[in-house]
Amino acid sequence: MDWIKNVISQNFSAITGLLGVYIGAWLTKRQIITQRKLNFYEKQLRELYSPLVGIRKEIQILSEFRLAGEKASQEWWQKVCKQGEGIKDYTESGKFYDDKGSKITSQIEYENRQLTEKIIPAYRKMIDTFKNNYWLAEEQTKEYLPTLVKFIETWERFLSRTHPIEVIKDISVSEKELLPFYNHIEQTLNFLKEKLKVGGRF
Repeated sequence: MDWIKNVISQNFSAITGLLGVYIGAWLTKRQIITQRKLNFYEKQLRELYSPLVGIRKEIQILSEFRLAGEKASQEWWQKVCKQGEGIKDYTESGKFYDDKGSKITSQIEYENRQLTEKIIPAYRKMIDTFKNNYWLAEEQTKEYLPTLVKFIETWERFLSRTHPIEVIKDISVSEKELLPFYNHIEQTLNFLKEKLKVGGRF
C-alpha cells in the first residue's frame, strides 16, 4: 500500500506542478493582453480624443466670446443712436456717427480675422488630427468624419467667394449637425478615462 501511496503522491505533485505552470502562463498572457488594451486606450486618449475635445473647447470658447461681443456691440450701438438723436447740427452728427461707426467697423474686421486666422484653422486641425489618427478611432467616431469635412468645406467655399451664396446654402452643413459628434467625442473621452482608472475592467 505504501508504494501505491508514493505513486499517487508523486503523480499528484507532478499534476499540481503542471497545473501551476499552466495557470501562471495563463495569468501572464492575460496580463499582457490587458496591458496592451490599456496602452491602446491611453494612445486613443492622448493622440485622438483628448486633442479633438481640446480643439472643440477652444472653438466653443472663441465662438461664445464672439457672440457675446456682437451682443455687446449691438447694445452699445443702440446707445450711440440715442445719443446721436440729440445732435441737431448735420455736420456734427455726421462726424459723431463716423467716429462711432469706425469702431464698429474695426470690431467687424477683427472678428473676420479671428474667423479666418483662428477658428477655421482650428477646424482644419481637428480634421488633420482625425485623419492622422484614424486607426485609433472607434467605429462610431469614424461615421462623423464626412460631416466634419463637409462643414469645413462649406466655410472654405464661402470664404473663397468663388461660389454663389445660393449654391453654398443648398449644399451647406451647419454646425448644429456637428453637435452629435461633439457629444460623442466627449463621452468617449470620459469612457476611456474610466477604463484606464479601473485597469480596463468594465
